[in-house]
Amino acid sequence: MQKSSTPLARLKTTLRISYSLPFLLASLTGVAFALTKGGDAALGMLIACDVFVFALFANLANDYYDHMSGADKTRFKDDDPEFQKAALEIMGKRLYWDGNAFDLDYVSERTGKTVMGVLAATALMIGVAIVYIAGSVAVPLGLIAFFLSYFYTAPPLNLGARGLGELDVLASFACMSFFSYYVMVQEFSAPMLLIALAVGLSVLLMRLVDEMTGYEAHLKAGEKDLCVRLGLEGAVRLVPYLLIVLYALAAMLLLYSVTYALLFLTVMTSVKIVRYLRAVDDRFRFVRPVFETMKLAVGTEILVILALIAQTAWTYL
Repeated sequence: MQKSSTPLARLKTTLRISYSLPFLLASLTGVAFALTKGGDAALGMLIACDVFVFALFANLANDYYDHMSGADKTRFKDDDPEFQKAALEIMGKRLYWDGNAFDLDYVSERTGKTVMGVLAATALMIGVAIVYIAGSVAVPLGLIAFFLSYFYTAPPLNLGARGLGELDVLASFACMSFFSYYVMVQEFSAPMLLIALAVGLSVLLMRLVDEMTGYEAHLKAGEKDLCVRLGLEGAVRLVPYLLIVLYALAAMLLLYSVTYALLFLTVMTSVKIVRYLRAVDDRFRFVRPVFETMKLAVGTEILVILALIAQTAWTYL
């Protein structure tokens, strides 16, 4: 494993801030939609802040439990320096993950648990403020979101290792998007549900490709994620079908507003993902699309928000 050389880089690896961005943006898609329905902007800000803090907690907790199980150490120990260097160049410093912060001794188990405690307490305090403003409906929705995110790797469930990780990611991010809206407005919305499913599916694709890079380690650890179940080539064949579903959701959103056509701006990114995965002679065929899937997920979330801003602006013209 290649270690970060600066304290700032080590902090980034420990907190995985760049990987918390999809969480925040997922929440903001729901907040933005709620604001078009007259939702409270202050409440929306609290919800987004709570999701971001919880994302930091969930990512650190996932790393802690992967450290305890040895999953990440197995994944990185067989990577040769040449491969790591090339992967860093392909993905860039902002996205390249050095490895588990606990395995790299960037943070001790004791300090990590303390930081997790502080983050959890902060998220809880913000959550109390949300319940005070929005009412008790926020309690069960918050608990569902906590369950899905925390038990992705946490025992005794460890959903990611039991073949439910991809479904958990889809549900987690769809819930972050839809629940953020629902807590603010507290009424069902079909287009918001479609948005939530698109957000969840885009992040699922990011997770699926990331699993491909750790396939051998997951196989040795006896984990049963989708890549292990289908095999690498089976997972590669699945990706285009998931992309078709993603754009089908985008097409359905066009029934509600033409501004959702913005979501099709990610098509070229999706084409790159498929092309990279099908390049069987490329040693880095599973590394190259990692950044592209991150672009797809974040891009989908940002474009949803921009589409909603455009809708609002159109009503005032």
